Amino acid sequence: MPPAPPREDPLALLVAAACGAAGLGALGLAAAWWHAERAAPALLAAGLALLAVAGLHWRLARRARQWAGEAQAARQAAQQARAQLAATLDILPDGLAIYDADDRLVLCNASYRAVAPGVTLPLEYGLRFEEVLRRIAASGELTGLRPEDVDPWLAQRLASHRTFSDPAVQEVCGDRWMQLSERRLDDGGVVVLRTDITDTVHKERALQQALQDAENAQRSLREAVDAMPAGLEIYDAQDRLVLCNEHMERLRPQLPVHTSLGKTYEDLLREGLRQGVPEEASGQEELWLAHELALRGHRQGPEVRRCPGGAWVHRHECRTPSGMTVCVSLDITDLIEQRHKAEAARQESQRTRQLLERAVEALPVSIEIFDEQDRLVLFNQQLSRMYPHMNYAQYLGRSFADILRHSVETEKIPSAQGREEAWIAERLSEHGSRASNLVQRLADGRWINVYETRTPENYVVAVRLDITNLIEQRQALEAAQEAAQAAQQLLRDAVESLPEGFALFDAEDRLVVCNAQYRRLYPISAPMIVPGNTFEQIARYGAERGQYPDAAGQVEAWLARCVADHRAARHTVLQRLPEGRWVQADERRTPQGGIAGVRTDVTQLVRKEQELAAANAKLALLSTTDGVTGIGNRRRFDERLAVEWLRCGRQRLPLAVVLIDIDHFKLYNDHYGHLAGDECLRRVAQLLQATIRRADEVTARYGGEEFVLLLPDTPLPAAVTVAQRCMDSLRNAALPHPRSPTAPVITFSVGIASVVPHADASSDTLVQAADAALYRAKYGGRNRMETFDPGPVAQASAAAAPP
Repeated sequence: MPPAPPREDPLALLVAAACGAAGLGALGLAAAWWHAERAAPALLAAGLALLAVAGLHWRLARRARQWAGEAQAARQAAQQARAQLAATLDILPDGLAIYDADDRLVLCNASYRAVAPGVTLPLEYGLRFEEVLRRIAASGELTGLRPEDVDPWLAQRLASHRTFSDPAVQEVCGDRWMQLSERRLDDGGVVVLRTDITDTVHKERALQQALQDAENAQRSLREAVDAMPAGLEIYDAQDRLVLCNEHMERLRPQLPVHTSLGKTYEDLLREGLRQGVPEEASGQEELWLAHELALRGHRQGPEVRRCPGGAWVHRHECRTPSGMTVCVSLDITDLIEQRHKAEAARQESQRTRQLLERAVEALPVSIEIFDEQDRLVLFNQQLSRMYPHMNYAQYLGRSFADILRHSVETEKIPSAQGREEAWIAERLSEHGSRASNLVQRLADGRWINVYETRTPENYVVAVRLDITNLIEQRQALEAAQEAAQAAQQLLRDAVESLPEGFALFDAEDRLVVCNAQYRRLYPISAPMIVPGNTFEQIARYGAERGQYPDAAGQVEAWLARCVADHRAARHTVLQRLPEGRWVQADERRTPQGGIAGVRTDVTQLVRKEQELAAANAKLALLSTTDGVTGIGNRRRFDERLAVEWLRCGRQRLPLAVVLIDIDHFKLYNDHYGHLAGDECLRRVAQLLQATIRRADEVTARYGGEEFVLLLPDTPLPAAVTVAQRCMDSLRNAALPHPRSPTAPVITFSVGIASVVPHADASSDTLVQAADAALYRAKYGGRNRMETFDPGPVAQASAAAAPP
């Protein structure tokens, strides 16, 4: 915009006036002094007044010059700010212009002057909007605008100007497109924005072409699907039927295709049940339906089903990465007929098996055989006679772990008392893989020799033999040997060559004799280790002088325990000495009532045991910790579930499981990569771990993108509250997931179940119930939680248990 013409500055006029007044005052002062002698006193007073007025005017002139300088600085700052604003607007990729209330251009950036790439118009500030339009039309860059169409175009463009309607779209040369938008300003002006939308227009063209190609592909796919010799069904991510070929309609005539499309898998199952299909579901429709829905998407392999009319089909179900379900059904009626023939051959094999069982019953030793899943499949009566507390007929088909647990719970295995779970774990780990025989002592005092071997078919054959007589003979021999050794030791009590410290106390607990090694082991107590002193006197002397670190601050209590252990003389005692030394005290009573004791320096052994215990503890922690997330793994969850199932069952407390699945996690891995996926799993694990508040609650990675919470003594409402905390924590974390069709952030699908355990059901029942609830959450839209009433499942498990 051209600069405005100069105007009279009020400050300059004021300065000029002040200077004039100052000059008049100076002249008056000079005249006053010159006529001082001859003028009257009145003239002298007038001169002084003029001098005062001149001083005042001089001060006003000085202030006026200062104000003028500040005004000039303000004008320069305004010009600089305007230049900076123009440079800032030039950075914008879109064209921006501002017109005042008179439709004159007051500001625009470089992009507004560019009508098309490489074409820039000269636009001066003050141009009217109509003149700008004429220059744009004259540039020849507007596609389809002929010279004879310029005036109509101008009229139409001016008519739409300042109406502030929807943005207008204009094509320019080079197949480029511009979008024009206008907005009103508070002072009556208009802001015009020109945006390049070429990429958007091109993408819309490509989308229309893709839709047309998709329609052609869908038509070809339909023709190919109908030509298939097998039945085909395709369900979308919401489990609704979207495609079904003609062959499938022949296999399932009770559900016509034209009425089935769009219905969910559950709706189709219910329609079939109303028509009596399948026949095996009659009388228990809801239970059968719940079982089918729980298996939906989780079947391990193909299934064989019978269709109405007697046909047999081989049905295979798989899920695509996008969440769709594809089901293929092949008519295998001929194969089923061949299977019936094979059944006849199987019955013949069964007769051969009966002959084998009779031969096993005739053996003088007990026999038990477990299949590759470690389930009991065969045993003889000799085994039942060897273990009368076990009804092995009830355990046919059940696992070796169930048999072990029953024996432990009935307290028939003394070696397992106090460490039941650890003992069960050890037996399971060595089942069928021991390099040597296992000698086991029973609660009634009998000894059993167990020999286990694994067949090439991965079966385990266990042979058990009662060796009580042999063990008793061995124990008697060992006792005789120990008595002979004790007698020999008594005879050689003065032998100083023993590497261990030895001491003999009489029936009154006074020291009879000891060797030098005994005194070297206790250097602080050595002055009191002399014959005639009692064990209590020697121990008190050492305790009061720091011989025993464990006695510090509690000498009397420690001394009482030490004397009691010494007089009991039934077990080995480990003593801690100064400087990190350890001594093992092993004392026994003699036939005369005295006590003979051996002291062994086991410092190195204890240190090794401590190091080994630390290593074992670390190994145990690693074996139950997930390597990616750092929380418990599937093994940790299974172990705790088994323990809590028994505990809650005994105390009649509710046990809850919350099963969590990260929605569309495969899409997350495909988008970010597996390293980012692992980091996401760790972040989710931290959020879940932070939600549990009790020490007995467990957070574990169940597998893949699935996590599980084990909540002992937790009814269903409380479990729902915990699950809600998990979902709230994840929502607050707002972990981005741009590829998720459910939400732009990571979301959960959650299944919740709670039950009071009982002996007729296994812990798997609770996990299956939570899994069924998770299924409903996932196929109900994801990013939600569902609960499951375990009552029907528990009843079904009880009905399926062997009598």
